[in-house]
Amino acid sequence: MLSDAQRHQILVEWNATTADVPAGRCVHELVAEQARQRPDDTAVIGDGVRLSYGALEARANRLAHYLRELGVRPEAPIGVCLERGPDLVVALLGVLKAGAAYLPMVPAYPLERLGFMLRDSGARVVLTRPGPLADLCGETEVTCVDMAGDEVARRPTTAPETNTGPDSLAYIIYTSGSTGRPKGTLIEHRSIIRLVCNAGYVELRPDDVVAQAADASFDAATFEIWAPLVAGASLVVLDKATMLDPHALTAALRRDGITTMFLTTALFNQVATVNPGGFGGLRHLLFGGEAVNPMRVAQVLAATPPDRLLHVYGPTETTTFATWHLVRTVDVQGTVPIGRPIGNTTAYVLDESREPVPPGTAGELFIGGPGVARGYLNRPELTEARFVANPFGPGLLYRTGDWVRCTPDGELEFLGRLDQQVKLRGFRIELGEIEALLSMHDDVTAAVAVLREDVPDDKRIVAYLSRRPGSTFDADTAAAFLRERVPDYLVPAAFVVLDTLPLSAHGKIDRSALPPPPAQRPALEVAYEAPQSGVERLVAGIWAEVLGIDRVGLNDDFLALGGDSLRTSRIRNRLEAATGLRIRARDLFAAPTVRHQTDLVLRYFQASE
Repeated sequence: MLSDAQRHQILVEWNATTADVPAGRCVHELVAEQARQRPDDTAVIGDGVRLSYGALEARANRLAHYLRELGVRPEAPIGVCLERGPDLVVALLGVLKAGAAYLPMVPAYPLERLGFMLRDSGARVVLTRPGPLADLCGETEVTCVDMAGDEVARRPTTAPETNTGPDSLAYIIYTSGSTGRPKGTLIEHRSIIRLVCNAGYVELRPDDVVAQAADASFDAATFEIWAPLVAGASLVVLDKATMLDPHALTAALRRDGITTMFLTTALFNQVATVNPGGFGGLRHLLFGGEAVNPMRVAQVLAATPPDRLLHVYGPTETTTFATWHLVRTVDVQGTVPIGRPIGNTTAYVLDESREPVPPGTAGELFIGGPGVARGYLNRPELTEARFVANPFGPGLLYRTGDWVRCTPDGELEFLGRLDQQVKLRGFRIELGEIEALLSMHDDVTAAVAVLREDVPDDKRIVAYLSRRPGSTFDADTAAAFLRERVPDYLVPAAFVVLDTLPLSAHGKIDRSALPPPPAQRPALEVAYEAPQSGVERLVAGIWAEVLGIDRVGLNDDFLALGGDSLRTSRIRNRLEAATGLRIRARDLFAAPTVRHQTDLVLRYFQASE
């Protein structure tokens, strides 16, 4: 039982986060204000292009006029399928200026996934480049707009009139869904304003330079793009190869004068392992997205740490970040708190009756404030289940499904999940979506997906399947089936096909009895060809070690073996340690087999002589 004083402390004192924000304003209006004040200052740098605030404003206004002429109405969803770069920033800002809501899409996603997002959202316009998605739009009633087209360039550079306000829809972002159907979260302008204006955790200045490193479909991009533009700062776009190469990343931080950046915990761990002092020039380094290894944090603190190291937390439904903790020290035997709520945000740890629990007692985290989304698009039953009435004040609370506890001084500590949702490399993944999709295959009788960490600091998703009697369905078929339907981050690193899945005494799948994936080379279309030379054996041995399989052939494809971008980086680190070479990450990404990587290593040796 809580005393009145304890209850007041938990509900009121620890949630006293009220802060002034621009009243009645929209995101694009705040960016326009910066453009008026500093038209010649740099807004965006990327792809060899520098956009001033004046140029950004003019280009976005032209696009907004063109969208309005196409019949785009307030809150209409507009697909934006572009790679990271200045054009992406122009597109997002132009959509908001048109009074519409942007729907971020990643060009590398399977067409089936992109097509679902267009159908489910009802988007009738897509901003993209010529390619498969543009061809798909040509077969439907969706209008495809080429950002570089003359029809956009001829429009006025003044802002069009709109009736948008803080409660207007700003974007729809799709996340994994437990039923196999992705769900679109509806975020309003007021939610972005609460994230980037006077929120307490980071205060940006016009002389700050922020790294833009996330795809637009990852909600970290909301902070990376709008926080600097609303503050009159600059953003620098970093490509994927740079982000996955610790040496290239830390070099880019120095070269581009970056002062602020967010990293997923997985990428933070990777840099901390290879170059823990590489963050030394930063004013603000934010990291989060999954459970953190305190040892990696200690390595950064012991080297040359950034001025401020922030552990941040927040579901997509609460607009990127909801809580933050300034890391000054860390207990390597303990955990790193997720901290306290950011400005204009509340965080309650509640029991099953939705009553607050005492410090030290575990409960579910509920988040409130203007950062809470409007709900899910076309999913009223799910919206009702996750967005609930706030018993302690106005508005709604979002049920995070996260199991947390409060320390005696009011800091939140993350303990785990109450369901099958996991975080991996910053992506929120519903294991149920993987299971549901695999179960759609005619030869699969049951499917279960789990997050395993058989090797420390190497988390991976493993799918277990039982197949129809007499079927030849195997791991390769399962992987190919999923890759046609979901982004790469949703494809398990390994597939285990069993005659039957183990059951508990209650007849449910016994996840604890699922065996570790075998360390065997999977059956591939390519016949096994043994490495012969010393360099071939070196490369193949490193692959086998990183991928956790017994042998790798010369012509085996890295992705087909369960590889991903982080494992590519681990291979690069081991190759450099074994050979003394400095290998560019982009070269390694372009070498998908042991044979290709052997040739690459030999070329580097020749160049170094």
